[in-house]
Amino acid sequence: MGTQCAPKRFGAKILSNPHTMAMRRSALPKRTFSVVTTCHGAGYAEYGRRMIESFDHHWPDEVPLLLYRENFEPEVESERIIVRDLLESCPELVAFKRRHADNPLANGRTQRYRFRLSRNPYKNRIKLGDRNWGSGFRWDAVRFAHKAFAIFHAAANSDADVLIWVDADSLFFAPPTWEELESFVPPDCFVGYLHRPTYAECGFIAYNLRHPATRQMLAAFEQLYTRDELFREYEFHDAYLFDVVRRQTEQAGHKSYDIGEGIGARAKHVLINSRLGRFMDHVKGGRKDIGHSPRGDLVVDRREAYWANSA
Repeated sequence: MGTQCAPKRFGAKILSNPHTMAMRRSALPKRTFSVVTTCHGAGYAEYGRRMIESFDHHWPDEVPLLLYRENFEPEVESERIIVRDLLESCPELVAFKRRHADNPLANGRTQRYRFRLSRNPYKNRIKLGDRNWGSGFRWDAVRFAHKAFAIFHAAANSDADVLIWVDADSLFFAPPTWEELESFVPPDCFVGYLHRPTYAECGFIAYNLRHPATRQMLAAFEQLYTRDELFREYEFHDAYLFDVVRRQTEQAGHKSYDIGEGIGARAKHVLINSRLGRFMDHVKGGRKDIGHSPRGDLVVDRREAYWANSA
């Protein structure tokens, strides 16, 4: 899984002295946070508006949301929702889409058998490759490029200490505490993410912009698109490519952090089974039809009222 880091542990004498611990916490500098997301007009109507409104209702007032819109005008009343035009902000995205508008390989519209020995960790089966390699979302580079370029632009223009990506088909039902925000990416880690044995769940990622390796990682990530180097990889979606540059950064000696703390080995829907499930849901894929993730996605015992009411 690469080089991982965990929050610092203190000696027994310090742990037994609450006053000393409180002084130690208060002495730590408070980091600043920003959240970023993107969606198009149809997505805004279906789920984006709900995500934005639930963010504004629950997140700490000090945290802004950067919304990269695509071909629509959102109805935003809150001053901390900062709206940017995705295509105007990201000319490299426009160029990438133009180069590959008629490229079936870049849009998940090719199909052939490709051999690669791998193991399905959830079914404990060996795979010998993909019969329909090139067909479907795992190879739809153009679709997932929008998300990637929103992150690149937000990071390059942010003065926050930590930039958190959240998919627009998420929703929040409780406030995250400041202690939780701080825990998503420890200061000595370049990124906090949700690890799975297949590829990362990238519906929630915390980029530590004060770590010296983070911007190098993001530059390498962006180069996969601007130089079309992503087509050398086995899959072309953002989560697979995120793992490529994450592993490269880890191999250079830097540490990442698994927000899920290993739960991705058991849970396909790792986000709601991680600590994030205390205050948010990720209504991805067909879950949009019912408006929430069903309880059947849970492999942990969640006691929050939101999950008790989820059929």
